[in-house]
Amino acid sequence: MASHDSYLPNYSFEVRIDGTRFGFAKVNNISASVEFDTIVNGGTNDAPVILLKPKKTADMIIFEKGLKSDLNDTVFSLLTEGKKVGGVMIFVKLNGTIKRIYTISTGVIVKREFSSLDAMGDQVFIEALQIAHTGLTEIALPL
Repeated sequence: MASHDSYLPNYSFEVRIDGTRFGFAKVNNISASVEFDTIVNGGTNDAPVILLKPKKTADMIIFEKGLKSDLNDTVFSLLTEGKKVGGVMIFVKLNGTIKRIYTISTGVIVKREFSSLDAMGDQVFIEALQIAHTGLTEIALPL
């Protein structure tokens, strides 16, 4: 059993899309999946047989950040729906040292979403970017 000290508390992360670094507050759906069929083999039917099949549905990942008025946000506005992106990299860090890297080789921006506008509210204006991708690869680095 892992000790409490081996987990990554107080981690930070950095995201790069097409080589440009972005400061996101949240990343959702860091996942990869496969598609499969199950069949019952004749004779002994104690358990189904699982067969992998070609993937037909893209995986999705969602990046969220607060709106700032700086050069990085100007570059972020160029990430529009339908734009193909490559080299998406997520660096998970602990005390400035990279502990994990997640990569997406190719993807397409399928949705941009913005929080509601409320002149009487005091919430941060949130931008969300949804990318459909062909698969996620995790690179585990020695701790």
